[in-house]
Amino acid sequence: MEIKTFWRIVVKGIGLWLLINSIYVIPQFASTFSFIEQGSLNWESLIAVWAILFGTLAVYLVVTGFFLFKTEWIVSILKLDQKFTENRIDANIPYKSALSIAVIVIGALVFVEAIPRLCSSIYEFVKQKELIKDYVGTSWLIFYFLEALSGYLIMTNSKTIIKFIDKQTKDDTEQ
Repeated sequence: MEIKTFWRIVVKGIGLWLLINSIYVIPQFASTFSFIEQGSLNWESLIAVWAILFGTLAVYLVVTGFFLFKTEWIVSILKLDQKFTENRIDANIPYKSALSIAVIVIGALVFVEAIPRLCSSIYEFVKQKELIKDYVGTSWLIFYFLEALSGYLIMTNSKTIIKFIDKQTKDDTEQ
């Protein structure tokens, strides 16, 4: 495996991890609805919070786009493939297999991280003995469920994810 290929895998893995972590902004957005439910609505504060949340999400998505689809550019700008004594790493793993392993590991980490939080949220919900619409942590309960589901789907659909990421990269390098 070439050094450049190794760094492409690492950068794409970081991009996928950033994409998954960008989802954490959504429950924070949902928690701002508590401003609306209170008696006095301060529109300036609400719009400022929403602007910050949308800005944060936009920055996450732009950076993630660069990491996933402009991988060659990042490797060349940061000069990650230079100053090595050898041009190859002694690993006989094809690029797609190594990228598949990275995607599966990231999906597994997301899944394993979400399951305890989901179980804890479910336990707290059951302990409160409230309806789901009255439960304060409903947005987090839904979020942890979706996070666990997305981790599972990333693990089981790694080939589809790799095809999408590689297709975008090849389209960009051909232009």
